[in-house]
Amino acid sequence: MDSTGLDVFLGFRLNWSLFIARKFLSGTGKGKSRRFFSLSVVSVALSISVILLSIATLQGFKGEIERKVTDLHGDFIIDSGLNTENGEPKPIPDSLFSKLEDISKINGVKMAVASSSKACIVKSNEDLEGLIAKGIPKEKFTAYMGKYIKNGKLRAGSNWCVISTTTANRLKLDTGDRITIVFFVLDDLGNSRPRARRLTINAIYETGVDQIDGQMILLDQMMLLPLQPSDAKYSQMEIWVDSGEDLEKMRSQLLKELPTGYVRLNTLQEHNRLIFDWLSILNTNVLIILVLMALVAIFGMSTTLLILIIERTPLIGLLSAMGAKFGEIGKVFLSQAMGISILGLFIGNLLAFGLIWGQNTFKWIHLNQEVYFIPYVKFEISTTEVILVDISAMLLIFLSLWLPARYIKKIDIIKAINFK
Repeated sequence: MDSTGLDVFLGFRLNWSLFIARKFLSGTGKGKSRRFFSLSVVSVALSISVILLSIATLQGFKGEIERKVTDLHGDFIIDSGLNTENGEPKPIPDSLFSKLEDISKINGVKMAVASSSKACIVKSNEDLEGLIAKGIPKEKFTAYMGKYIKNGKLRAGSNWCVISTTTANRLKLDTGDRITIVFFVLDDLGNSRPRARRLTINAIYETGVDQIDGQMILLDQMMLLPLQPSDAKYSQMEIWVDSGEDLEKMRSQLLKELPTGYVRLNTLQEHNRLIFDWLSILNTNVLIILVLMALVAIFGMSTTLLILIIERTPLIGLLSAMGAKFGEIGKVFLSQAMGISILGLFIGNLLAFGLIWGQNTFKWIHLNQEVYFIPYVKFEISTTEVILVDISAMLLIFLSLWLPARYIKKIDIIKAINFK
């Protein structure tokens, strides 16, 4: 046989040997090898599913709270530039507020509601509580608060109020009870004078967000107007925009309508800074979980490949003796490890999607709303986030397999053939 024929024969035998090696590894048989393969797949699947569930939990939690705050305050709030944090809202002069009337006509604005807010003391037969009374137009009440009414409904007249379950529990109140609300207004001499109103509790609301439930009582706006300065009826305008609108673009359009120097435009996040600062802290916790799960998946696959290589050391020695290059042998093991990774990713995605669908449909996991602001765990995750997680996981796993694959170059052929 000439040298060319020998090269073809050896090449055919080597390729056939590599093919047999792939088949041998892919069917790693039974017993211990199969259990090892299954555990490797489970390790990747659990890591991916935990990562997806962590992201879905954070997004669902933040999204649910943000929707609640948006329902009650709008996407943007226009108020006085003289307001201070935790202070009584300052009224906006009518001369300036009249310039805001055309805001509702801006393309993309769903609703704009002018309302009044004033500090007050709510007194029952048992106790008293300091709150912010918010006056809203009665005709806007259903759109504004209807979905959060837990008990009762509005009735005719203006001597009504709506309190939260938090306030009702603290003051031991229920619908139909009458309470006294005391406001402090400035007289003609600039002195603060108490003004009391006797109101009936028509309904009780519950959002679950303590910064709202524990601070706000709702009244008919017409009842609050006489308590405001004669030249300033309203203290804020809350603006809701259509779903899908670019908030930065809407902000720019709204700023063009504002009179300069006295009023300010706040986003929902700026107006409720404490709530959203707390939510931003949660990002750190989820980031820690993501890093830990990524490390588990990386170390798991590195260990998997290393064990596969060690278990098949005699096969590596035989293939090397037949002329196989280390790179070609490494590709055999890498393909097997990537197969485990892809199968783990597929199972992990299915597991995560199943749990997300089940929880959102049947609400298995309940929460203490007084602590977490929502009654049950809500999952939200986008297709883009899922694709990014899967691609990132594949890249990290592939990089983590590079170091164990280099171990093949350090294997001595003679010792490998005799390895037991």
